[in-house]
Amino acid sequence: MMGGGSGRKSGDTWLELDAVVIGIKKGHLRFELFVDPDLAFKYRRGEEIPLEDILKSYTVYEDARRGEHATESLVKDAFGSSEIFDIAPEIIKQGEFKLTHEQRVQLIHEKTETIIDHIAKRAMNPQTGHPHPPDRIRQALVEAKVQIDAFISVDEQIPNVVKALRVIIPISFESVKLQITIPAAYSGKGYNMVSNAGVIKSESWNLDGSWTGLLELPAQKRQELYDELNRLTKGQIRIEVVR
Repeated sequence: MMGGGSGRKSGDTWLELDAVVIGIKKGHLRFELFVDPDLAFKYRRGEEIPLEDILKSYTVYEDARRGEHATESLVKDAFGSSEIFDIAPEIIKQGEFKLTHEQRVQLIHEKTETIIDHIAKRAMNPQTGHPHPPDRIRQALVEAKVQIDAFISVDEQIPNVVKALRVIIPISFESVKLQITIPAAYSGKGYNMVSNAGVIKSESWNLDGSWTGLLELPAQKRQELYDELNRLTKGQIRIEVVR
């Protein structure tokens, strides 16, 4: 059972005030451990950290805060082993635990930025045909009062986030068709850029050596292709959106 103190060892238990509980359900039972919150957080995110450093106690509990131990037989039935170092990885990686305020803020911030990056690269403003800048998406998240969940994956959250954002800003994940003409001096490299960006629907090589083609590509790649072709041709590229 946990008690007061800071770093004292008592039997198989380290008495730490900053320890948190992490637990996992097996059937109708719950099994819990006391862990160092920062190290458990890092371990869960893939860092290699010794379990000895993470665990604040070598005891498995049914209710850690109440100090109610899980019997060895229950633990073995649930995990196939009663050895703490056999079962701790599963509990730490898959269980639920209470994050410190700083950890929760960090995780939410990282997930928010990942979601913003995903939308900025894959969506566009259908009114202008251009992607929304990340800062505009970030502002819209605030305006829409979107709450990012620290414990739900980014992929699961994006559909609901986009739905909320559409109330604030127009968003489309549709493809776009571009009629592109590349001057002869840049047609070789330009053609490679275009063919790598999407699907060429039709094309022709003109008498002056220039290339003209109809390209369909994901809307999120449009601005990137614009920038690449403009850099290559020094602005001598012709690109028109085909409605």
